[in-house]
Amino acid sequence: MMLTMKINKMNLEHKNKSYMIDNVSCKEIANNFGTPCFVYSEEAISGSFKKIKDIFCTEKRDVYYSVKANSNLTILKLLLNLGSGFDIVSMGELDRVLKIGADPKKIVYSGVGKSEKDIERSIKIGIHCINVESIEELKRISMIASKLKINAPVAIRVNPNIDPGSHEYIATGLNSTKFGINLNNMMDAFSFAHTEDFINLIGIDYHIGSQIETLEPFIEAVTSVAKIIKQLKSNQIDLQLIDMGGGLGITYKNNNVPSIREYGEAINKAIKDNNLEDYNIILELGRSLVGNAGYLLTKVEYIKKDSEKNYVIVDAGMDNLIRPALYDAWHNISCINVNKDAEEILCDVVGPVCECADFLGKDRKLSVQQNDILVISSCGAYASSMSSNYNSRPRPAEIIIKKGQAVIISRKEEISDLYSREIII
Repeated sequence: MMLTMKINKMNLEHKNKSYMIDNVSCKEIANNFGTPCFVYSEEAISGSFKKIKDIFCTEKRDVYYSVKANSNLTILKLLLNLGSGFDIVSMGELDRVLKIGADPKKIVYSGVGKSEKDIERSIKIGIHCINVESIEELKRISMIASKLKINAPVAIRVNPNIDPGSHEYIATGLNSTKFGINLNNMMDAFSFAHTEDFINLIGIDYHIGSQIETLEPFIEAVTSVAKIIKQLKSNQIDLQLIDMGGGLGITYKNNNVPSIREYGEAINKAIKDNNLEDYNIILELGRSLVGNAGYLLTKVEYIKKDSEKNYVIVDAGMDNLIRPALYDAWHNISCINVNKDAEEILCDVVGPVCECADFLGKDRKLSVQQNDILVISSCGAYASSMSSNYNSRPRPAEIIIKKGQAVIISRKEEISDLYSREIII
């Protein structure tokens, strides 16, 4: 009889004592492509996007993928083919989405530090909208647009001062953050944009944070912004676009998060309840589309038991997955046992990077031996995209499971790649 067990309701399954991602053996992936490596489920990414598309998207409503979550070209192309637009925060991300054939009219550009060159290029290309984060940025856009004699489409990012209940580093809708224009100063920004000759004020933008695990902050934000729009109307400022950002959380441990369907239904209801149905509306989703679709495979190099704790030392580190060190984030860790009789130990799973913060999981109970393969879940978002070459370590390969086949979509870096741009003098 075949034993099948879903792990954290994701695409990782335990079948016949073997861990599989979309019916492809994790052990075979590790053997064929080496470790560490990232593995993504095309089925999971497609399924997540189709769910929000079915419940939310209409002629006036779109989903834009937040490229910063995972910017691999194959993943971007997959989402493009499914109908996604793109939310970018840099010119590197712009080049990526243009590389895969995205229409500039389905690109919005966010971020607090846009340079003059960034703004000029965005205007010339004709992107859908520049999301403005400060009055100073607005003035710069106006100056550049005037020189170019091209109208610059903008949305003002407001800061509704809503606590999303997530980690302080990713709670972006509070007055204490660098993002957006606070409620006290927003009317000055809207009034300025409304009167400038080469500013095309098309909308309002907000994004209250990331890894939000309840629906209430999203609903509160819609209600808050509806009041702002009403206030703008009373000042003869009419908008066409509402960019609602994103931030829906995913399952990392035992946290109960709303499903994509529940999220979409709640947003739809909030739009209706606040009489916003006539506006063009964008949702910017990243983590909720790709987060649970990705895994990091890593090999056990040593098991160290000669200290106060047990340490399982693996070949992946904080250079591959910085979230535990940066946010104290929790990722599920499963072991592919070589020996089914391996002893279960309480341990920290740590990497080879020369930092005490180099851990992937603390106080985990694992039946593990040297040379076993560990599968770290929920690594589809903010893992590869935040990876680095710290300690002069090459970035790992990335693999996607497509129609039952493991296909490489990013080769492992060679050590020579690390210094190919450097000049010895």
